[in-house]
Amino acid sequence: MADPLTLSVVGGWAALEGIKFLYGQAAEVLKGWRERRHDVPIQASEALDGVPEQRPLDAEVVAEQAKALGELAGGLAPYAERMLEIDLHDEALGERAGQVREILEAVYGQRFTFRGEFRDPTGTRVRVDQVLGEVEGNVTGVEADAGAGADVGVRQSAQSVKKDGSLTGYKGKIGR
Repeated sequence: MADPLTLSVVGGWAALEGIKFLYGQAAEVLKGWRERRHDVPIQASEALDGVPEQRPLDAEVVAEQAKALGELAGGLAPYAERMLEIDLHDEALGERAGQVREILEAVYGQRFTFRGEFRDPTGTRVRVDQVLGEVEGNVTGVEADAGAGADVGVRQSAQSVKKDGSLTGYKGKIGR
């Protein structure tokens, strides 16, 4: 479940700027994906509590989430383009913004936190936590190559792993 953007906590200016950031970044990610570009830069936003690390997007995540990202971001458009005023107590809008943020965080592998929020700061690497019941097949937390200085964190727990099952935290190369 996504962390909703608590509009009343971040306040009017940051809520508007946060929604504009999420909408704009989602649009750029989808445009870049359609053009088969992996170098879609993260837009600057004073609403963020820090500066995100520029890195290539995860095309696999975008491919899986493109439709959902487009539909969710579309619901932010009237607010980002100032056609509608933001109601700081609109929980549905906060949930939608949180879902867009969750997808963008997965796409870029880092947090996007707005000023005033109580969560990991912008740029913090996204961690993988898997809590599983009975594992019958193969489960991998992260399958990727990580460059030198990478911060890879996977926590997994399973009630049981069947004879033909496997549980792998990290699969790939580290450092180059």
